[in-house]
Amino acid sequence: MESERNKFNKIENKLLKDDEFVSKTNKGIYLTRVGKFIESERIFKELISKSKFDHSTLHWLAGISASLGKNAEYIYYLKEAVKFKKDYGEGYAELGNYYKRIGQINNALNYFHMAVKYRPNLFGVYINIGNIFVDLGRNDEALNNYKKALEIKNDYPSTFYNIANIFFETKKFEDAKKYFLKALSLDKNHTKSKIGLINIYLETFDIKSLKNYRSFIKNVGLKNDSEIGRLNTFFYLDSSPKKQYLRALYYSAKVFGNRKTINKIKIKKNKKIRVGYLSANFNDHPVLKIMESIFKNHDKNSFEIYAYNLHPGEDESTKKVKKYFQSFKNIAFLSLKEMIKIIRSDELDIAVDLMGYTKRNKMELFNTRIAPIQINYLGFAGTTGLPNMDFLIADKFIISKKNMKFYSEKILYMPNSFINSIKYQYSNLKTKYKKLVLPPKSFLLAAFHRTEKLSQEVIDSWISILRQTDNTYLWLRISNKIAKKNLISYFQFNNIDLERILFAEKVDLYSEHIARYSQADLFLDTVHYNGHTTILECIWSELPFITLAGESFASRVGLSIANSLGLPELVANSLDEYIEKVIFYTNNLDKLSIIKNQIRKQKNSGDFFNQKLFVKQLEEQYLNCINSYK
Repeated sequence: MESERNKFNKIENKLLKDDEFVSKTNKGIYLTRVGKFIESERIFKELISKSKFDHSTLHWLAGISASLGKNAEYIYYLKEAVKFKKDYGEGYAELGNYYKRIGQINNALNYFHMAVKYRPNLFGVYINIGNIFVDLGRNDEALNNYKKALEIKNDYPSTFYNIANIFFETKKFEDAKKYFLKALSLDKNHTKSKIGLINIYLETFDIKSLKNYRSFIKNVGLKNDSEIGRLNTFFYLDSSPKKQYLRALYYSAKVFGNRKTINKIKIKKNKKIRVGYLSANFNDHPVLKIMESIFKNHDKNSFEIYAYNLHPGEDESTKKVKKYFQSFKNIAFLSLKEMIKIIRSDELDIAVDLMGYTKRNKMELFNTRIAPIQINYLGFAGTTGLPNMDFLIADKFIISKKNMKFYSEKILYMPNSFINSIKYQYSNLKTKYKKLVLPPKSFLLAAFHRTEKLSQEVIDSWISILRQTDNTYLWLRISNKIAKKNLISYFQFNNIDLERILFAEKVDLYSEHIARYSQADLFLDTVHYNGHTTILECIWSELPFITLAGESFASRVGLSIANSLGLPELVANSLDEYIEKVIFYTNNLDKLSIIKNQIRKQKNSGDFFNQKLFVKQLEEQYLNCINSYK
C-alpha cells in the first residue's frame, strides 16, 4: 500500500504547479486536516506576511490556533477575518460560539445577530440564539429564533422539541403536544419528546393518553444505553426505588461517565468550615422556602456559607437571603471552566447540590469535583447515580436499611426528619379570601398538590372515600383548565356529584393560600410523590393529613414528617388502609381534634418546628463528614 508520505508528496507536487497563493492555501488546508498544525500554521502565517491572504486564510489560522491552545490568537484571527470581510457570517458565528462557551452572553448574542444579518440561512446560529433566550427566560424571542431555524431546516427533531418545551413551560399544552409529536414523526425513538408528552399528560390528568405509554414508562431508562432527560418525571409514575436507582445510574453513566474522580482536593485548615450551596432556586421557590432558615441559622462562628446561583434572574426572595452568605455569586452564564475556577477558588470543604437533575442543574460541576465533600440534598427526591456525589441527606423513615442499596450516595441520617420546617409569617391566618360556604356538618378534604402528582390511583382512592361517606367534600387546587376539565369528566364518569368537588382558584397573595388550609378538616397526601411544602403548609395551619408510605424517597416524605411529629397514626401502608383512615376521621371528629392539639403543641414547643435545632443537627452531619474525610 502506498504510504501516507508518498500520497502527500504527490498532492504537494500537484499543488505547487498551481498559483502560489492557491497552492499554499490548499497545502495549508491539507496539513490542517491531517493534524499537522505547526506546519500549516507556518504556511498560513507566511501568506499573511506576504499580504497574500483573504478572510478564509485568517479563519483557518484561527482554527489552527485553537487546536494549538492559543486562545488569544484564535480570537485575534477571527476578529481580523470579519474586519477583512464585513459580511463574513460564518466568522461572526464562530465568535458567537466562543463567547457563549466562556459565558459572555451579550457578546455572544451580538456576534450571533451579526452572523444571521449577513448569512440568514445559518441554522445553528438561530438554535444558539434560541437557547440563550430560553436561559434568560425570554421565551417569545427564543420561540421566534427556533421558528426561523425551522424555515431553514425542518427535519431536525430537536428543534421541534425545543419549541415544544417552551410551550410546555408556558402551559400551552396543545401547542406543546403538536411539536413533541412532530419531533416523534421525524424520529420515532426521540425519547425526550416521549417524556415531554408524558409530562403533558401528567399535568393535564390525561390518563387515557398516559396509558398508551404504559410499556414505554415501564422499560425506558432501565438499560445502559438510555437517554431520558427528565428523571424526576418518573417520581410521579411509580414508587420503585430500584427503578429510580437504575435510571439515575444509567443516565449518569451516559452523560458523565461512571468513573469516580480521584479526590485531589484536600480540606484546608480553615478556621471555619466552608459550605457552598448550589441552586437555580434562590428565588420564590419551594426549595428556598425550606432552606431559608437553614441559611439564616448556620453558626457563623464555625461555618462560612457560600451561594452559587445558577439562575440568571433575581427576585425579592433572592435579595432577602443574600445577607446570610459570606459570598453570593451568580454563575449562571459562566462557562463550565469558569464556574469550576470560581467555586474552587473559595476552597470549599463541602459543596451541597440543591438541584439534582431538575431544570438548570449543573451536575457536571459535581462530576468534576468542586469540593472534597459533595452532598445531594432536598431539590431532587432520589439518588443522582453520580459516582462523585458522596452523600445524600435523609432520615431513617425516608430510606430504610433494606433500600440503602438503591442509592449511589452514602446516607447521612438526620435524627428526626430530613426536611426542615417552615415558620410562616401568617400565624393569625387572617385573609381576604372568601370563606367556603358548605352545608352544616360537612367535612372538607383538601388536596392542594401540583396536578402532575394526581395519579389515577390516588384519584380513585378519593372517589372511594366520597362514595363511602355522605358529608364529605373534596377541595383541589388545579393549575390549568385542561386538567380541571379532565378531572371533572373523570368524576362524572365515576358518578360523583360535582357539587362535592371544589376547585381552589389561584390567589394573588401567598398568605391567602396558606389561610385556605384553616378551612379544611383533613389534608390528603398523594401517593408516588408526596407533598413536601404542601405538608409543611398544612401542619403549620394545624391541619392533620393522611399519607401513604411507599418505597421510594419521594413517596415517604409524609411518613418522615408524621413520625417526626410523633403522629405515626397519620400513615397508611396500603391504599385500602389509606381510605379506611380517612373515613375513620370523617366519622370521629374527637380523634381528629386530639391530633390537631398534638400538632399545635409541636408547633409551639416541639423539635420538628425548632429550626435552630435542625440546623445544629445538620451541622453535626457536616462535621462528621469532615472528621471522617481521608
